Amino acid sequence: LLDGALGVEQDGNDDGRRDPHNAYDAALGAAVLLCGTGLRNLSDETQLRAALYSYNHSQAYVTKVLTIIRSYDTIQPGSGPIAATGDAKTVIEAALAQQGMPYVWGGGNAAGPTGGGFDCSGLVVYSYARIGMALPRTSRTQFTVGTRIPREAGLGALRPADLVFYSPSNIHHVGIYLGNGEMINAPYTGTVVRIDRVALGEYAGAVRLLG
Repeated sequence: LLDGALGVEQDGNDDGRRDPHNAYDAALGAAVLLCGTGLRNLSDETQLRAALYSYNHSQAYVTKVLTIIRSYDTIQPGSGPIAATGDAKTVIEAALAQQGMPYVWGGGNAAGPTGGGFDCSGLVVYSYARIGMALPRTSRTQFTVGTRIPREAGLGALRPADLVFYSPSNIHHVGIYLGNGEMINAPYTGTVVRIDRVALGEYAGAVRLLG
């Protein structure tokens, strides 16, 4: 997160505050810092490296961020139809049918939305219940079932309906893989069930529940 001394504090979520410990504010502040006050072309690697170095005076940091950017850029969402059949298709169709449903923390169970919506793991529980599979309720416990697919295997190792997990330290989020570098998930408060890229920055690996 950005240090307030940098002088680029921003209000990224329009709550009237500029809080470096708020993810939205910090992300916008980072963008302002990286883009600079003059013309800076971040599609030029020399300028991008300089921008990243100005954010964190570490060449190791610059190299790490560039590696993540390149991995992210290889994802081509929406490049083709969802190649799912059988139980995988049933699970995915159940999740897709919930698009637009509000995110509700703790929301959702095997029967459907609760409290007016779903959270990430509640959507998984509901979707897999459509094929008669009962799953643990939280993303952290869902990560312990099925066949583990390590992060290092990459997205190319995934199949539709695999569960993809996120964790900077502890597992905190799960989505249902669709294929083509995309997942359906209930991201966070203020959003709805939607299709997103599988961003690799905090990707912790996947779990396969179907043979």
